[in-house]
Amino acid sequence: MGRLTIGVHGSIASGFLTELRHRYRFEHPAIEQVITEGPSSQIIAMIRDDRLDVAFVVNARNLPDCHSRHLWSEDFIVVVPSGHRLAVKETITWLDLVSESFLVRYGGAGPQMFAHIVRRVTERGQSPCIHRRDVGRDTLMHMVAAKEGITLTSEAATPVPFPGVVLRSIADETEKARFSAVWSPHNRSPALRHLMDIAIGMSRSEQ
Repeated sequence: MGRLTIGVHGSIASGFLTELRHRYRFEHPAIEQVITEGPSSQIIAMIRDDRLDVAFVVNARNLPDCHSRHLWSEDFIVVVPSGHRLAVKETITWLDLVSESFLVRYGGAGPQMFAHIVRRVTERGQSPCIHRRDVGRDTLMHMVAAKEGITLTSEAATPVPFPGVVLRSIADETEKARFSAVWSPHNRSPALRHLMDIAIGMSRSEQ
C-alpha cells in the first residue's frame, strides 16, 4: 500500500529505533520500510535529493534546509580487546584512554565519533592517535578483537555479541550521543507523518 524510506548510520539491532520500527509495523503493516545505511553526510544528501523520507543521525547540526528533531540519547561505550589492560577495570575514564590507538570508521557515525575522541583527548592535554578505516561495523569490531586498536560506539550496539571484545562505559563522560530525525520540509508523505507521530510520542515518554 506504500513505502517509507529510512536512512541510518548505526546499529538498528536494539534501542529506540528498533522499537520505533516495530511499533510502526504493528500500526501500519501495509507500509514497506526500506532501510539505507551510510555516513551521515550521504543519507542527509539523500534527504535533500528526495531519495529518503527520513534519516536518523547522531549530533545533527547546521541543517537549515531540513527539519530535525532530537528523539533519544545513548551513552558512549568504549570497545577494547579481551585481555587488554582496560578489559579488567571496573571503571574506565578518559584519562585511561588518551594514550590508546583508536580505530574509527569513515562511514556510519565514524565522523561524529572521530570528532568526539579528538575533543576528549585534547581536553586532557594529549594528541589523539586515531586510525580511520573504510570498513563496516562488524569488520571494525573484529579489528579491535585482533588488538589493532580500540573504538568508540554508542549503547545501541552493545546487545550484538562480538567475540574477543569487551564493552565498557566511560565513568567521566558527561555527554551522550544525541540522535535526531532529519527530513525535508517539502515532504508531505502521510507515512512519514505517522512515523514521526509515533517517534515523538515515544520520545516524550522517555523524558
